[in-house]
Amino acid sequence: MSRFRLEPDRSPVSAHQQAVLPLSYYEQLAEAGALYDFLQTNMRERFDVDPAFRADMLRILLDRSQVVLPEVEWELLSELSTALEVFFTAVEQCHSKHRESL
Repeated sequence: MSRFRLEPDRSPVSAHQQAVLPLSYYEQLAEAGALYDFLQTNMRERFDVDPAFRADMLRILLDRSQVVLPEVEWELLSELSTALEVFFTAVEQCHSKHRESL
């Protein structure tokens, strides 16, 4: 089962308003290319346990990082793989029930 969901930002703040908001500490670290390392060394437990925090950090890494981070892509692909496994299992169960009813 998926540990987190990356969803579009549904905050009422428009893109124009977000452009003038100050950057958070995490956003500054991401722009400097240091957020992922910081999370792995200083906040590993929270990153692994707290799904909302994890989703926020991955979103910041995707939005703010100036470099491609294979580790982040791997994390997201792993979550996608897990979600697809659940989906395919549910579809297979649905097809099995349908075949049994025929």
